[in-house]
Amino acid sequence: MTNQNLPVQFPNDPTSLKALDNFRTLMLNYRSAVQVVETKIHYLDQEYQIQHGHTLVDSLQSRIKSPESILEKAQRKHLDFNFESLPQQMHDIAGIRIIVRFEDDILAMERRLEKQPDIKVLKRKDYVAKPKANGYRSLHLILAIPVYLAAGVQAVTVEVQIRTIAMNFWASLEHELSYKKNVQHQDELRRELIAKAELVHQLDQDMNGIKNQIRAQENQ
Repeated sequence: MTNQNLPVQFPNDPTSLKALDNFRTLMLNYRSAVQVVETKIHYLDQEYQIQHGHTLVDSLQSRIKSPESILEKAQRKHLDFNFESLPQQMHDIAGIRIIVRFEDDILAMERRLEKQPDIKVLKRKDYVAKPKANGYRSLHLILAIPVYLAAGVQAVTVEVQIRTIAMNFWASLEHELSYKKNVQHQDELRRELIAKAELVHQLDQDMNGIKNQIRAQENQ
């Protein structure tokens, strides 16, 4: 008969305990970096509202990869899984998605982030101007964010995606199709989504043009 009240047994191996502490510290650094970026975005949006009379950010989403997801990607990409080299090899452990209303707002937010003296843009992928083959559109930035530790300042990478509401609506459905198993007529649905991506892009451009006409009249 099993005793249900036995205490939880933790590993006594100092190496395992050290690895666990290192991983916890790594995740703390990423959480801190995400908080820094979120705070900056909220401030920049409030400043934009004061200056222009309307919001720049519609919504904000953030996430940090789970340990299982990090391990799965490290194995799939054949990365060296150690806590010193992994952050240099995997730049999307921490991610923030900025949802804006209009295409013009994507570059407006990017310019404001670039001007932050403590943020460094390490990489830029413009899938708005050059969408992926499946129709995906978004602006991706890899940012180096300073995190202040007891031992000093450490740069932590955060992936920032900036996209419109329409782009995000499309991407959410495409993601669901890609990761759900046993979906009937998957190839046909994928072709339909690619066609709809062009309609979404045209809608974004049309709405952006209408917005510019309205605001041009406001400034007269």
